[in-house]
Amino acid sequence: MPSSAEKVDFTGLTANLIPTYWAEVEPLLKPALTSGETIQTVLGHLMLRTAQLWIAATPDRIEAAFVTEIYVRGGTKYCNIWLAGGRGLNNWIHHLGTIEAWAKEQGCDAMIVEAARRGWQRIMKDYKVKTVALTKEL
Repeated sequence: MPSSAEKVDFTGLTANLIPTYWAEVEPLLKPALTSGETIQTVLGHLMLRTAQLWIAATPDRIEAAFVTEIYVRGGTKYCNIWLAGGRGLNNWIHHLGTIEAWAKEQGCDAMIVEAARRGWQRIMKDYKVKTVALTKEL
């Protein structure tokens, strides 16, 4: 975790910069993959620009990474936080407002975290539970 003296910058990366940071970002995102998803699929979406990569970084390392995607469902344009992973949560969680502001500029009506883990509900207090996914392993 960065010391309180280290500043965490938060930024979206353009597709041409993703290969430069991918080796450090990949292990942060892998634990967030759901069943059937692969890290290669995520990278493909990022390079095709159908998804966006965001990083929270100190001068020494990347602390967290997020992947977002924009889609329309039922007439509502959403920005989905598809994947998120990292360390030092308290040092960067307040930067989610950057993604929200960007999504609004893109014409999104709402933010969504479709595959949220329960713990995110305690952290993202201004997000409300709208649906619950039920899963049965076979």
